[in-house]
Amino acid sequence: PGVSGALITTVTALCVAIPAMFGYNFLVTSIRGVIVEMDNFAAELASEFEHKYVDHNVRAPEFRR
Repeated sequence: PGVSGALITTVTALCVAIPAMFGYNFLVTSIRGVIVEMDNFAAELASEFEHKYVDHNVRAPEFRR
């Protein structure tokens, strides 16, 4: 075992860790893209609801002191 065993273990760990890192970064990027799309959709939907259901011609009540 000794040094050669340690080197084999290190190479094996790197062969597992490097592809896992790429996979992780791919998933994180994909999820962030979905989050941005969902956020944009929610903003558009809220804007549509506001234009459709909120009467902008109604004046706010004035409070007297």
